Amino acid sequence: MSRQTILPELLELFRKFGYDGVSISRISEATGLGKASLYHHFPQGKEQMAREVLMFVDQAVNEYFVAPLKVAGSPKQKLTNMAKLVEEFYDCGNKGCLIEGLTLGDADELFHDLICASIESWLQAIAKVGVEAGLSKKIARERAENILIAIQGALVVSRAIGNRAPFKRVIRDIPSMLLGT
Repeated sequence: MSRQTILPELLELFRKFGYDGVSISRISEATGLGKASLYHHFPQGKEQMAREVLMFVDQAVNEYFVAPLKVAGSPKQKLTNMAKLVEEFYDCGNKGCLIEGLTLGDADELFHDLICASIESWLQAIAKVGVEAGLSKKIARERAENILIAIQGALVVSRAIGNRAPFKRVIRDIPSMLLGT
């Protein structure tokens, strides 16, 4: 099994249990790899695994969330395309957010810079679409932040109440949240 095939499994573990809730034993059980094999792929252990998962997610953020905002099209169409991909990435709200599990406790200190950079690139891409649509840079940035707050909050709320409707509603409303239409 290669590192690239292990990363999606690690992502799901960190999404589900958070950094503190994932042990090497749990990883071994989920991947079917012995501890020695895991340390062969990730010599620095769980911290390296989480860092590589964050880099994997950063690539996904750029591919699925940022790239659709940089293609030709109207601002509304760009946002609608991004929203659809966000919905798919989070399986209509069935999958939790990795950020939630990697910003609690000691994990926050370990991964803050990586998480911040990934979020910042997404914020900038959304805000740029807002500026393209005629918003001031300040208003576009504030609305971009509100969109990410709404997405992350909807993930938490939807999972907590066992109802995906809040997440789907936020996804549907992304264009109007930025463009005010």
